[in-house]
Formats: sequence, C-alpha cells, structure tokens
Amino acid sequence: MPARPIKVKEKFRGKEWFEIRAPKFLGEGAAGETPALDANLLAGRTVESNLFEIANDPSKFHIKLFFKVDSVNGKNAYTKFSGHECTRDFISRIVQKRTGVVETNDVLELADGKLRVKTIAICNRPTKSNIDSKIRKKISEMLKAEKPTIEKFVQDFISGKTQNAIRNELSKIYPIRVFEIRKTEVLE
Repeated sequence: MPARPIKVKEKFRGKEWFEIRAPKFLGEGAAGETPALDANLLAGRTVESNLFEIANDPSKFHIKLFFKVDSVNGKNAYTKFSGHECTRDFISRIVQKRTGVVETNDVLELADGKLRVKTIAICNRPTKSNIDSKIRKKISEMLKAEKPTIEKFVQDFISGKTQNAIRNELSKIYPIRVFEIRKTEVLE
C-alpha cells in the first residue's frame, strides 16, 4: 500500500515560526522566516536571502547571501555570514560572445577565518593565455594584499569598493569590461 501524501496542514502542525535575522554588520534586517518544532533545532540551519531584500538596493538584485543560524532569542533567529553567490542569469548576461573571460579561485586568510573567493573578469576582446595569467596573478595579489575581517571584506564587496579598485588596476593590463566577485564561502 503506497504511503499517503503529506498534506500541508499536517506538515506544519505543531511547529512555530521563527524570524531569521541578518548579521549585525548588515543591519539585522529580516532575512526570512522558518518553521521548527523547537528553537534548538534551528542552530546550524542555512538560509538564503537576496541582498536586494536586506539592503533595499535594487542594483544588488543579483546577489544571493547565505547565512547560518547562530543563536535563537525568543522568536528571532540570529545568523552569521556563510557565503554569497551571483545568480546564474546575471553571469550569463555579462559573459558574451567575442569577449575574454578570466576566472580565479583563491582562499584568503583573513583576520578571523578563511574565505574562498571566486571571481570573474570579462575583457573587451578574447585574450591570450599570457594576458590571462597576468590578470589572474594581479587579482590574487590584490585580494590577498589586505587582511581585513570577514565582515569588512563582505561590506567592501557589497558596496562595490573592492570590485572597482581591482577593475581599475586590471585595466592597466588589459581593458576590463566587468569584474565581479561571483562567489564566496566561509571555510570552517
């Protein structure tokens, strides 16, 4: 006899709803809601939220932030930053025919932990491998130059400060149309 499908009413019966709060450096804004039988079951749960909703900035629609629930106080679940990712449609839109694409993957030793950073640089024209190597090397040097905290690094790339500084330096090597930090991940 096949198992009977779970109805929506039964699925949430007895569960309480908790409001997920973004980390302090992002203003502790609402990042979503989640149901749980007990507040202790929320610890370690990963939540995805759009930066547009948290920062109320329409130009940041393409950035998805990931948070891990750190602590619960009443009906509020407080989180810490776990990583971010650019949406696939945004990456598809910036990568076009007859352009050069240079990607990097670096692990940064920051003041309060390790952070994996993946970047993408779009050149005006297809580039040769020696130019790609110079661009990759410059990106790695600039990312590893400072040793800020994870919070400071995230604030800088959310504001676009990091991307603008790196794009300006890379344009001295070869004209860069777009530079974006496409993914970060906090390493435990």
